[in-house]
Amino acid sequence: MDPAPLAIAEWTDIGKLITNLWIMVALVVFMATNVIIGLMFIPSLVATHHIPARVAKARPLFYVLAVASFGLTIVYLVQVIDRSSVIRSIYETFWIDGGVG
Repeated sequence: MDPAPLAIAEWTDIGKLITNLWIMVALVVFMATNVIIGLMFIPSLVATHHIPARVAKARPLFYVLAVASFGLTIVYLVQVIDRSSVIRSIYETFWIDGGVG
């Protein structure tokens, strides 16, 4: 099974697919960072009196940022799934046939 030669439109779709995958990775890291700050760091630092108690009022902001990041991740996931059709135009099948037999 040889892949078909790629046209400029397919290279463009592959580039957008890879870009969207990297954006998803960045959004997931951003989401996880906000969750960790909101759920672990702020309460711990307030409890040990390393930061003032009024900083705990900022915790909902980190939760909102985490939820917004999760929502954007879902949006980019839908775009990745939509753009993954370019793989089907290059390869006939996703499974590798070893040619055994």
